[in-house]
Amino acid sequence: MSETSLRPKALITGASSGIGEAFARRYARDGYDCILVGRNAAKLDELVGELRRNDVECEALVADLSTDAGIEATAQRAIGCDVLVLNAGITHAGSVGKTPPDELAALMRLLALGVMRVAEVAVPSMVERKRGDVIIVSSVAAFTPMRKSSAYAAAKSFVTAYGRSAHLELKSKGVRVCVLAPGYVQTELMKRAGLHHVERNMPRFMWLTPDEVVDATLVGLARGRDVVVPGWIYRAWKPLMGTRFSQWLWAAMLGRGKKK
Repeated sequence: MSETSLRPKALITGASSGIGEAFARRYARDGYDCILVGRNAAKLDELVGELRRNDVECEALVADLSTDAGIEATAQRAIGCDVLVLNAGITHAGSVGKTPPDELAALMRLLALGVMRVAEVAVPSMVERKRGDVIIVSSVAAFTPMRKSSAYAAAKSFVTAYGRSAHLELKSKGVRVCVLAPGYVQTELMKRAGLHHVERNMPRFMWLTPDEVVDATLVGLARGRDVVVPGWIYRAWKPLMGTRFSQWLWAAMLGRGKKK
């Protein structure tokens, strides 16, 4: 990617599908040069070719953000960017004590520690320029205890707390930080995790499209929100998520109330 381009630059992690892909298309359409980060080189290359039709520069960075090497490579490329969309992730279900330690460590690097590291490296250049946007993709899981998803909920709580605190600190310095906390989104994450029953059991009105999520995020960012929860159903449900009835209902729909 040319260092002489006068266009703003966006780095998007998890860009090869779902929410990340939708953000990449939006920023390219809006005239941003893009750095697309992900593990699937073929999909990234295909998307790079598509986005270049918007007369912007675009490049792929193949990196595994569950590893220290992938995190550092991404962090260094993020320096000087005008927008960071820290979206890379997986969904994870597992009873307490059943997930191997190395898998838990990789999960925390991917969903939590890597997000913080990339932001910590990239934000100082934004502060120096007195402009920049950081979008951290979390989940409604940050707001409620989740049976058989304790590690996932913990990671999302971590990045939500980090993002909200960064928002408070940086908003007077020209840097906007917004945490995106979606519920169920029509992506490939559930299938990759083997959670086909979630797609079957959750009613259609609880599912959002990636474009709906992007739209809500950019509106919230423009309005100075620290957290954006897309979808009226999730905004209405958020104050009740931790209640006993809500926990029972959610577990019943997901089939997580059964002992195994």
